[in-house]
Amino acid sequence: MSVVPPALVNIFREEAHERLAEITACLLAVEAGSPPADAVDLLFRQAHSLKGGASMVGFTKVSTIAHAIEDALEPARTRGALAPELVEALLRVTDELRRAVDGEPAVAPDQAIASGKSNGVPAVLPSGTEPPTVLGSRTGNSVRLATEKVDRLLDSVGEAVVQRRRVAHLIGAQVIDADELLKEEIDREEDLLSELQDAALEMRMLPFGSITGRFPRAVRDLALAEGKAIELRLSGVETQIDRVLLDGLVDPITHLLRNAIAHGIERPEAREHAGKPRLAQLILHAESRGGQVAIEVRDDGRGVSSELADEAARRGSLADVLAEAGFSTAGRVTELAGRGVGLDAVKRQIESLSGRLEMDSAPGQGMRVTLLLPVTLARFNVLIVERARQRFGIPLTSVTEVVAVGAASTLEEQPHIDVHGESVRLSDLARVLDAEPTELAQAPPALVMGDARSRVAIACDRVLGEEDVVVKSLGATLVGAPRYLGAAILGDGGIMLIVDPEYLVRNAVRSSAAVRRTIDVPLPAPAAAPRILVVDDQFVVRELERSILDAAGYRVLTACHGREALEAIAEDGTFDLVVTDLQMPELDGLGLLAAIRADPIHATLPVVIVTSRGSGKNRRRVADSGANAYILKEEFDQRVLLETIKRLIGR
Repeated sequence: MSVVPPALVNIFREEAHERLAEITACLLAVEAGSPPADAVDLLFRQAHSLKGGASMVGFTKVSTIAHAIEDALEPARTRGALAPELVEALLRVTDELRRAVDGEPAVAPDQAIASGKSNGVPAVLPSGTEPPTVLGSRTGNSVRLATEKVDRLLDSVGEAVVQRRRVAHLIGAQVIDADELLKEEIDREEDLLSELQDAALEMRMLPFGSITGRFPRAVRDLALAEGKAIELRLSGVETQIDRVLLDGLVDPITHLLRNAIAHGIERPEAREHAGKPRLAQLILHAESRGGQVAIEVRDDGRGVSSELADEAARRGSLADVLAEAGFSTAGRVTELAGRGVGLDAVKRQIESLSGRLEMDSAPGQGMRVTLLLPVTLARFNVLIVERARQRFGIPLTSVTEVVAVGAASTLEEQPHIDVHGESVRLSDLARVLDAEPTELAQAPPALVMGDARSRVAIACDRVLGEEDVVVKSLGATLVGAPRYLGAAILGDGGIMLIVDPEYLVRNAVRSSAAVRRTIDVPLPAPAAAPRILVVDDQFVVRELERSILDAAGYRVLTACHGREALEAIAEDGTFDLVVTDLQMPELDGLGLLAAIRADPIHATLPVVIVTSRGSGKNRRRVADSGANAYILKEEFDQRVLLETIKRLIGR
């Protein structure tokens, strides 16, 4: 038996899910009484294509089920129409087909469509296992790529951008401006890199419709279970959204649809009594709104009660009321609702995607829930701020306004300032991010953020402006630090951390430290700042560490592996300390450490290991090799790094 490449297996699975969505949509249209003219032929074609593709990649169970669907459709082809009573049976066998495609175990025989033979559908529950899944290859006019490959391309383009800017810096602005041909070439290179970056970003985008195929069937089944007549209408399915965002939207949208069915939409008799059509409308819509995408779930149901509407008006937001943990409008606990764990989870999930939840309703007028999200998590329009000589990016959509901090008052042992007549809690950006704060100037700028319940003003040293930036993953470096969404390369080649606005607001509210406001005193750099060599094969990691150390006043040189680090030490051995990763190509961290300790000139040079390998065995290996300190990337904190360096070199 020939071995099928895993990449082709996954291509088959993706195509199979597209065909299954077509089958489900067609069956639901038949059931609703509005079948396409070629419904039977469409179903037959999709089943036949599934059978052929499954046979090619060795999915025998899928092939057998698809063949059974063909057999079931033969009488309908002869008659030229599909009997509506067959829809339920075919939907159940489609479910079994989907499980077979995904390699899941079959349902119990008494639950499977095997028992539906009396409906004209043969028993089709063969056993079998399926190969594993991996992305990659070409289908039709499109290329399927793993997100990791696109991200690697973005990282490479980002490094090229930084390198170009460094070269321009070395040449000098005056030299470039004086040479028209050189200036044109550099500008052209900048444009080409920008186009390449945009193209890579577009490769991360998918249409909203790529996740909506599952919803019509789910709504149909839930509506039947609740005894309600509901039509789901999809629109804006062509709207392009980052595939990472799409993955995180399935559960929130599913919950909102379930909420509408359980809480919002009335039974047909009640709707008729209220003068509404018996068939309720449930709409799932997506559209672009500038730099954001809006996803709406709307229904024409009963809406909220007058009491809830009044409470929302008092508290300033319906979302604040309905998304409160434990809140439920259900009078009893059912399979769909009543436990009060739902909208609060939806709100948290959307905020974790750098979005926000909005809700609008009135008694008897239905409900509209809007999810406002960035189009992509790979690019943000950010407000660039500076605190303690380090730059941070805050997604602009999360900042209400920027104000100058005036006189502060103390309320509940917290400093507050007046913003348009509202008392707003004041926090320090450095303290919120658990960094070592320097003193703030008189009347420093502050970012007003948060909703009506948790509005905060976060003070910083300077607001440097806004910029559209491409976000680079921090990899394993800050996996345990939820405060950052990633990093970005600025126009001058420097690295800037992008702060998670949800974390910022939450931590600012919880912080109990008072904000110090004194006259700004410039911090003079030491006469002979210590020199540190940073060694790491990941570009973002070494640039992040470089920016942290540079902001702390150290002079920093970087190397991408141990061999390059040894060359730097040999050429200019005036380093005061080395910060190095453990696993690197060419020469790893332990090899670099051994070479340093074997060199009589540099044998006492302090070495700090920063690594993702945190087992006790690795710690002992590092200690036995002569490292002075060991910092785990999963627990990485810039304050720990700076305190470790200060302890080792005294400044």
